[in-house]
Amino acid sequence: MNFLMGSSSMKSIAGITKCSSEYWITQAVFILFCVACTVVAVKLAIRDQGLKIKYGSVNLSESDIRYADKKRLAQLLALGFVGGCLAAALGLGGGSIYNPALLALGVPPKVTAATGLYLITFSKIASTLVYFLNDQLDIMYGLWISFWSCVGMLVGFGISKYYMKKTGRQSIIVWCLVAMFIFSTVTTPISGALSLKKEVAEGLDLWAFSSLCPSNKK
Repeated sequence: MNFLMGSSSMKSIAGITKCSSEYWITQAVFILFCVACTVVAVKLAIRDQGLKIKYGSVNLSESDIRYADKKRLAQLLALGFVGGCLAAALGLGGGSIYNPALLALGVPPKVTAATGLYLITFSKIASTLVYFLNDQLDIMYGLWISFWSCVGMLVGFGISKYYMKKTGRQSIIVWCLVAMFIFSTVTTPISGALSLKKEVAEGLDLWAFSSLCPSNKK
């Protein structure tokens, strides 16, 4: 989509101008494509789970969410849509939204943590690609952060694995998720407020609205 639509630092490879009829048609086609992919994925998931149940619950756990339950399926779809919108709009990590919600749906902590990481992997790859295409990606800084993130992940994984093996409980994962959720809930508005304060000091009008479509008037 970024190649097709272009950006402030990169022209569209298809010559699409912002707010033109081609622009809105492309947006609509992309939304319909996403909806179609969701419908196909849901149908495949229901079919596969139905086959597992039919042939003796093969590779099926009691804690697995049953897709045949329309209420639970609707909750999952709403979680994916609303969670994605909130994560993108507020700059939150997807895990801070998905993990508590999946725990509330009865998904085990191990599965919740793994699922949250799986879901945000694709969104982070997409975000990284967008920043790279817009020439806003500091590669060396990203590699530095990635290195220490991997170190922290390995250390945390080792400690949690040792704890669960020693005690036979998964509560450490729940408490880690709770701690990260509280931390992000507290720090996100604080950092946002400090950023807004700095922008106001630089003369930015926070209440001003800019036009979605650029004006051709000079």
